[in-house]
Amino acid sequence: MAPSVPSALSTLGQSAGAGVIYKGEFQLGSRLVEYEVKGNLTLSDTLFSVNAALEGVGLAYTFEQLVLPYIRAKRLTRVLASFSPTFPGFYLYYPSRRHQPTKLKALIEYVSRRTS
Repeated sequence: MAPSVPSALSTLGQSAGAGVIYKGEFQLGSRLVEYEVKGNLTLSDTLFSVNAALEGVGLAYTFEQLVLPYIRAKRLTRVLASFSPTFPGFYLYYPSRRHQPTKLKALIEYVSRRTS
C-alpha cells in the first residue's frame, strides 16, 4: 500500500543513499522537512532503485523525468505528489576557457539543444 503522508516512509522496505541513508525531502506548507526512511533494502544506484520499484520491491525517490515513461504506461504510480518539492531545473557550471575539452563541449551543446 502506498504511503499517504511522508511520515509513513519510516516503515517502508526500501531507501536510497550513498554511504549515508538518504533522508527524503518533502514540502509541508512552506517548510522543507526530512524523513529518514528505514527498510530492508538500501540502494545507492538510481536506475537500480527504479528497477526495484518496477519489480514491486519498494519505492524509488528519483527525478520525475526519469520515470515519466513508466508513470504514463501505468507501470509506476506517483506517491506523495502533494508533498514533493519542486525546483527550477538543473544548472551547468563550467570553466570558461578558450579551449574546452571535447567531451565537455559536446555535453554543453547537447544540454543546450535539449533545453532550448
